[in-house]
Amino acid sequence: MPGKRAGRHFSQLSEFERGLIIGMKTAGLSTHRVAGQVDRSEWAVRNCWEQWTREGTLVRKTGSGATRKTTRREDRRIVRQALVYPTVTRSTIRADVGNQLFVPQKFYKHLAEANLKSKRPFRALHLTPEHRKLRLQWYQAR
Repeated sequence: MPGKRAGRHFSQLSEFERGLIIGMKTAGLSTHRVAGQVDRSEWAVRNCWEQWTREGTLVRKTGSGATRKTTRREDRRIVRQALVYPTVTRSTIRADVGNQLFVPQKFYKHLAEANLKSKRPFRALHLTPEHRKLRLQWYQAR
């Protein structure tokens, strides 16, 4: 597709690119031309320019969502505890890490981020139709 820029439309604008955009727009260039010069979408240029005219700043807004209750060191410790001692309980790890702020759901999130999942004991094989038929024959014979 001609005219499309591949791969650059989801990455964040750097401070340098933001400065270029503001400088070019202040010089009177069109949004289309500025987007072509910095190799970004017109929406990115327009949003950057609107933020500059509205707020007078180029600072990126912080992301949404809750702040993390654990540090990176605590995250690594949680994962290491789960790897070294697979049978250890959640409350034991929580006491060992020393952070009483994070909730049990976040504990599982930390383990999922490390690609660890809970291990459920194997209960029984699912019966295939052949197994069911053989089991019924055995039952009827007795």
